[in-house]
Amino acid sequence: MAVKRTIRIGPPGRPQEVEVQLPETEPPIWDAGTSLGVVGRPVPRLDGEAKVTGRARYTYDISLPGLLHGRILRSPHPHARIVSIDVSKAAKAPGVKAVVTFEAPDFFAALGETDESGKPVDSGAAKGGAPKTRQVLFAGEEVAAVAATTPEIAEDATRLIEVRYEPRPFVVHLEEARKPGAPKVYPTGNLPPAAVREKGNVEAGFREADVVVEGTYTTPVALHNALETHGAVARWEGGRLTVWASTQGVFGFRDDLAKFFKIPPADVRVISEYLGGGFGAKFGAGVVGVVAALLAKKAMAPVKLMLDRQEENLATGNRPDSVQWIKVGARRDGTLTAIHLRSYGTGGIAGGAGVSGPVRMAYACPNVKTEEQDVMTNAGFAMPFRAPGFPQGSFALESALDEVADRIGVDPLELRRKNHREQQGKALLQEYEVAAREIGWSRRAPTPAVPEKSGVRRGFGMGTAVWGMYGGPPADVTVRIGSDGRVECVCGTQDIGTGTRTAMAIVTAEVLGLKPAEVKVVLGDTATGMYSPASGGSVTLTSILPAVRSAAEGAREKLLQAAAPGLGAKPGDLELKDGRIATRDGGKSVGFAQAAARLKSALVSAQASRVENYPGMGGESWGAQFAEVEVDTQTGQVRVLKIVAAHDAGRTINRLTAESQVNGGVIMGLSGALLEARVMDPNTGHVMNANLGDYKIAGTREMPEIVPIMVDAYDIANNVGVKGLGEPPIVPTAGAIANAVSNALGVRVRDLPITPARVLTLLGRAPKA
Repeated sequence: MAVKRTIRIGPPGRPQEVEVQLPETEPPIWDAGTSLGVVGRPVPRLDGEAKVTGRARYTYDISLPGLLHGRILRSPHPHARIVSIDVSKAAKAPGVKAVVTFEAPDFFAALGETDESGKPVDSGAAKGGAPKTRQVLFAGEEVAAVAATTPEIAEDATRLIEVRYEPRPFVVHLEEARKPGAPKVYPTGNLPPAAVREKGNVEAGFREADVVVEGTYTTPVALHNALETHGAVARWEGGRLTVWASTQGVFGFRDDLAKFFKIPPADVRVISEYLGGGFGAKFGAGVVGVVAALLAKKAMAPVKLMLDRQEENLATGNRPDSVQWIKVGARRDGTLTAIHLRSYGTGGIAGGAGVSGPVRMAYACPNVKTEEQDVMTNAGFAMPFRAPGFPQGSFALESALDEVADRIGVDPLELRRKNHREQQGKALLQEYEVAAREIGWSRRAPTPAVPEKSGVRRGFGMGTAVWGMYGGPPADVTVRIGSDGRVECVCGTQDIGTGTRTAMAIVTAEVLGLKPAEVKVVLGDTATGMYSPASGGSVTLTSILPAVRSAAEGAREKLLQAAAPGLGAKPGDLELKDGRIATRDGGKSVGFAQAAARLKSALVSAQASRVENYPGMGGESWGAQFAEVEVDTQTGQVRVLKIVAAHDAGRTINRLTAESQVNGGVIMGLSGALLEARVMDPNTGHVMNANLGDYKIAGTREMPEIVPIMVDAYDIANNVGVKGLGEPPIVPTAGAIANAVSNALGVRVRDLPITPARVLTLLGRAPKA
């Protein structure tokens, strides 16, 4: 039953009261007027010591008796029909225990084509006709696999597999794939219908404008490159399957395997105690999970299958490239009147290349039209990559807005304030203010009217982060208090490296009056039975922490009922604080463990499930980033000196890991702005830099001073008031850096990455061929 409550929302210093409808079972809301003891403070990770000492067990560390090692044979062709596969020599090799082949056209079809499956690809069977034999659609696609007693034997055995291919025409370049007569990736062609959205009337909006700018911006294909590659260890015991997996979603991984092997989900257990990153590429079982289980089933022994770095960069996902034409109209005072975005890009054989999120969400503009089209090429498929589409879209939008500001002589920050989109609880204006002050925005000089071609130039730029609030049910949590005083918080969710384990302990500790280190967190295991969604789209804490709090409140109530008689008080007259249970007047108290010892059972527990977000509450998460750069006009080298990143995640749960999250997003955004780009060979169809030697990512030499600033913003959609933070910090970084470089040089940056060669070209100093 829903009840009406009054809560306080709003940014710091400007709270307002609103009425919300919520289930009567909800505990008192942690709103803007609630003062908390542990939540919001910087708390070291509970698993920090385990990680730095090597005690933490990742999938790669799993070793079982009789363990075999898997290896995948991959196609050398970017497009070919498999005529035949002969595994006889490989199967007879000493040490080889199992060989499986994937020549059937729909071999992996049971995984489906969703992001959650980890295999959003079509093997040629489903789209436009059904060939009798399988076609491989990119160089690196899986053809067969081997399990052997050592990794070396498995590797050697893949070379003994004889595959006859019938090569087909292929295309790997975005522009070539769009041309009439280009080789077709699918029989239906390379150009699915464009997605078109419009609000208002953009043509009328441009007629209202005093100034109109337009330009074309490009971004390259980027590769995830999580530190830990994709991998799984599979073991069958009778008809039951246990898998240790590097995954962002243990329950989705479980369900995919159950679907593929046609067994009940209850007969599959997936464990992911520690995870070395995913960034969106590790949803579902994917090919790796299925192949590991297939090999284990056939060999009747446990199998470990871990990809190497090259495989990781061929066949586990990417961020699509983009070509974005954007046109922006504004009045003389900076008010936006119209934005028109037309874009296309390729994620390879599958995956959306949309980039319009920032254009549609970041600023108040009455007339917006977006047209987006995916382009198919013979390259590995796309997977969600930290804020899918937003970093690319933000780069083009923020660059165009700075161009508008330069044209009308308005400060870029004032232009953004002018077009601020109102939203209850939004703290973006405060984030602009604190970040601008910290970077020293007043030092920014107007962008030169002509290119600056001498010396080392300094510039400033900025951008706005926006990301939706997507967390919600289902999520289930149990909190237990043992008669020995031990406290456990249990949820099947995975910690992808962002500090989920510690956040669960913080919320539990806040409710029970304990220290976070006094709470044991159990996660990363479907056997807990406590469901949680996959960790993607910044939903993890938003989904599970409200359930953690409700479960902890239930266990707290049971403990108070047990302690009350001994204190001569009613449960409602007691409070938990600093490890003790005390009467509110402070007259009597008992230690937490002593109270637990009075339980009439070995433990008390409470289970809770995440309720729906409160109606009308829970808008986007926001952020503002400012960059200061130096550009050497002789070498073209860009050096980022400082980035200030002010963000909100609703109520900040752990200030330490939140700031770490912001730092990570900025580093990833900087790396994309200056260095990262996948290179395809148009003649062979192969990825030319599928390793971390040739695919450059930012290292210590590229690191600027990064100043993360967390601003609490109370737009409360759940009992904790938390929002997501995984995606937002990467969204505006490249745009802010590009604007700073443009401000330094007096010429607009329109292409990423901003390499020295591109800078010299902008300045007319590129070496002549």
